[in-house]
Amino acid sequence: MQVAVLGDAAAWHLSAPFEPNRNDHATAFGGSISTLATIAGWMAVNVAAGEGADVVIQSGATDFILPIAADFTARVLPPDAADLAAFERMYARRGKGRLAVAVEVITASNALAATFHGVYVAVRLPA
Repeated sequence: MQVAVLGDAAAWHLSAPFEPNRNDHATAFGGSISTLATIAGWMAVNVAAGEGADVVIQSGATDFILPIAADFTARVLPPDAADLAAFERMYARRGKGRLAVAVEVITASNALAATFHGVYVAVRLPA
């Protein structure tokens, strides 16, 4: 997939080039689009949980809006403040928390091409 992390710790997104993710219809492969969004969500929950967490996806769904025929990026939307606070409380108290994440996949021309909604579980690793 040749995924790259662009930006900094405060404002990052994942990028994937078109050519290695191209399908036989001359558009981006749906699996690559969905995978890029899934990885972006996983990274966001890792950041929220902090070091020493094992994060896995519980469920996820991708909606494809437009075909992609160029490089594309995935950016995580900020989680709802109440949901993030509940995740942080549960993780601090029980060493395990669940967080829903939304991701937008954007074309090189900044058009919304896909949306992804995933639920991830973070478990604190033993010290």
